Amino acid sequence: MGNSPSKRWAFPWGVLRTLLTDVNVVLAELEACSFRNKSHDETKEYMRDILEKYLPLRQNSSRASTLQEERRKDHYSHFILRLAFSASEDLRQRFARLERELFRLRFQDNDMRDRQDFVESLNFDWEKVTEDERRQLSSELQAANPGMKRSEDDGYFKVDWERVPELVESRRVFLKQGKAYVPVREQTSMVLSEFNKRLESALEVGEDQSSLPTQLPLTLP
Repeated sequence: MGNSPSKRWAFPWGVLRTLLTDVNVVLAELEACSFRNKSHDETKEYMRDILEKYLPLRQNSSRASTLQEERRKDHYSHFILRLAFSASEDLRQRFARLERELFRLRFQDNDMRDRQDFVESLNFDWEKVTEDERRQLSSELQAANPGMKRSEDDGYFKVDWERVPELVESRRVFLKQGKAYVPVREQTSMVLSEFNKRLESALEVGEDQSSLPTQLPLTLP
C-alpha cells in the first residue's frame, strides 16, 4: 500500500498507450453494434476479426505460445479502464454494459471444457437439484421449459431468483420459495449475472482510487 503511484503504475508509456488504444477500438466497435441494433449473432460475427486483430485471447486448451502475453494485455488494459470509467455513474454503467457484452462473446466462444473450468474456478453458490427433486417437480420444470428436448436436459441448478433476473423476467425458470430452478443449458445467463455483480463492485471500488494517471488516451465516442 505504501508504493508511490509511479511505482504502482510502472508501465512504459508507449506500451500503456497501445494497450488502451487497442481495447478502446474494441469497445467502440462493440458500442457501435448496439447503436446499429445488431443482434447478438450479428455482433458476434462482426466482432470476430476485430477481436482477433486488437485483443486476441486464445483458449486455455489451445496451448498457444502467445496465451500468457494475451492474458496479460487483457488484464492490464481492462483493469486500467475500469478505474478510468469509475469517475461517474454514467461512465460506470456504460463501461459495465460493454464489458458485459465482451465477456459474453468470449465466454460463449470458449469450448465446453474451458467454460466449465472457468465456472468451477469461481466457486459460485449454486445448488445442484437432485434427481428426487427433479422427479417431484417434473411437471413444473417442464412447464417452465416447454421447448426443451430430453436430450438437452442436463439437469438443473437452483439459486436465489435475484441472481438470474433475465431468466425470471422472460419466464424461463421455475420459481419456488425464492429459488429459481435453472437448466444447465442456461448457464451462460447465470455466469453473466454473476460477472455483472462482480464488475459493478469493482467499479465502485475503482471510484475511490486516486493513483491512476490523469491523462489517458480514452477516446470511446
